[in-house]
Amino acid sequence: MTNILKLVLTDHWFEKIKSGHKTHEYRKATPFWCKRICNLFGMTAVNNSGCDIYIELPREYMPLIQFQKAYRKDPERMTFKIKNIKWLSSGLETDLKCIEPVFDIELGECIK
Repeated sequence: MTNILKLVLTDHWFEKIKSGHKTHEYRKATPFWCKRICNLFGMTAVNNSGCDIYIELPREYMPLIQFQKAYRKDPERMTFKIKNIKWLSSGLETDLKCIEPVFDIELGECIK
């Protein structure tokens, strides 16, 4: 079974990933992203101060992430294997530069 997390990126971030300069995608650990990421991948939830924190990625199938280059007709797309998903207590050291918790999605091999 394969599940694909589909994300639309601006041209800038899409090109950074395409060139290999960006190997992690970050999303704030809001209720929206907790639900979207964890429901898709069947991750285990751990309750922590009002927001569920999802930290365990099952390995019985290959999780994938697909990036789309902006919103345009017939956009370019890239699909990667996901190496790991971590929950970081702060996004200050990420490209989000925020104090809120974030999901750190580590990209693996580009498959198309």
